[in-house]
Amino acid sequence: MEKLDISNIIRKDREERKNGHFEGTFLDYLEVLKQDPDIAMLAHQRMYNLITDPGVEIIKTDENPRLRRIYGNDIVKKYKFFEEDFFGIDKTIMKLVRYFHSAAMEGEESRQVLYLVGPVGSGKSSLMEALKKSLEMSPDIYALKGCPIREEPLHLVPKHLRKQFEDILNVKIEGDLCPVCRYRLKNEFKGEYEKFPVETIGFSIRSRKGVGVVPPVDPNNQDTA
Repeated sequence: MEKLDISNIIRKDREERKNGHFEGTFLDYLEVLKQDPDIAMLAHQRMYNLITDPGVEIIKTDENPRLRRIYGNDIVKKYKFFEEDFFGIDKTIMKLVRYFHSAAMEGEESRQVLYLVGPVGSGKSSLMEALKKSLEMSPDIYALKGCPIREEPLHLVPKHLRKQFEDILNVKIEGDLCPVCRYRLKNEFKGEYEKFPVETIGFSIRSRKGVGVVPPVDPNNQDTA
């Protein structure tokens, strides 16, 4: 019975992945985008959604004397995304989420790089590991097929047409084509960007898909053990 259940899980997962896979031209992608503009959300918005979708608990410390001694009179938000792995760093997590929220709203943070600073053992690496694992579990994204950086298909849209595309599709277009895709567009597709192939891809830490990891190289400032 247990073997049968496992077989059903494997078969169901394979069918869902097969049905969820998309491969077509840029025009086909635009038809999908018309139905669901959220599939073209920018990276900060995607990460903010991953953190907040599981739920947020708002704690008013003025109603809890014990928590008021810990946090003062601040209103504390506890994100269920982090609740099983992190304890006592709620204010730090709030700052982290505030960064993604501001960046998702196209604030100044959207043009900045998030850099965590703190002593050894304060949870910097663990927080990043949690975010990386959440990306692996997130829905697949649409990308230009064959692109080395798996970029957003909307980068194909010429600058002089982007405002019209944004109004029609209700999306925000940012970024430019990488040199490889620019060369392919010119030489392989003769500038006809509507024919450029698009596919869905997922994130993978091991395969370095959408997630990059740089190991420590300086033993003087990082415990390589």
